[in-house]
Amino acid sequence: MKKISFIFLFILLSLCFKVQGQIGITDYSFFALAVNTSQNHLFSGEMKMFLNRNIEDILFELDGFFNFKPREYHRFSVGIGANVGLFVEGDPLLALTIPSSLEIYPLKDFKKISILFELAPEIYSEGEVNIRLLWGIRYSFGKSN
Repeated sequence: MKKISFIFLFILLSLCFKVQGQIGITDYSFFALAVNTSQNHLFSGEMKMFLNRNIEDILFELDGFFNFKPREYHRFSVGIGANVGLFVEGDPLLALTIPSSLEIYPLKDFKKISILFELAPEIYSEGEVNIRLLWGIRYSFGKSN
């Protein structure tokens, strides 16, 4: 019941704030769907949803990124994040992540579409460490650099 209350409170608070900014949507192969804030700033955020699994196994990840200066055809970012399972019993925090991503712009004059590669160590509370590799396609809404 606490988890449902937490989700309801999160949705309610999200509706109360007005946020302006460029967002993007990323499809990481078949593993995750993400919504991110503008990559054109020094810092950005991203929320990933790992969906192709049972409802109690669905994972969410919230990441904060430091974005290096973009080049003509690519951008590099590093960050830190938390991987949570809202529907798991016990502690919902499953792992800390340290994602590093390379965003490649295949079209020089149209940087709203990019190809994304992400490598992220996942550090679990039991001390186990996994390395996750994701690749995907991102579409950014609004003005591009």
